[in-house]
Amino acid sequence: MQLENTSLQTHPVGEPNFPAASRTPAWPVDTPGGRYYAEFDHSTPTTREGQLIFFAQFLKAGERWSHFLKNCPLAYSGNRGSAIVDVIGTIFLSILCGHWRYAHINAVRGDLLNPALLGMHKTVSEDTVRDAFKKMDEPKALNWLS
Repeated sequence: MQLENTSLQTHPVGEPNFPAASRTPAWPVDTPGGRYYAEFDHSTPTTREGQLIFFAQFLKAGERWSHFLKNCPLAYSGNRGSAIVDVIGTIFLSILCGHWRYAHINAVRGDLLNPALLGMHKTVSEDTVRDAFKKMDEPKALNWLS
């Protein structure tokens, strides 16, 4: 007599494999850093900031990012200062990642995709951000942030 295998599978093996033909085509997404093409791929791993491209599109569509940068009270004299978009963008990315200390800023420095979405040329160090805040006039900075 043969026993029938009636064991139930507690955890399924994973998501089903979708054929390449069933993938949705890439769609254009306009961001402050230019036009990108987003697509959904079941087999590609993503980061927790994977949806940032759509938030960047929101910032571009409402001109919020350009308005935020235009009114920033940070100003450098000379040619050695970092671009305002790079300083403010680094802070912005760090905050979106849940960071609350200057030392945490270095965690976003290795990211090569997300800074470009905001029109940044590079991310800056925690020391550059700290020095930038020191250069801002406090009443103007508080007014700008509010």
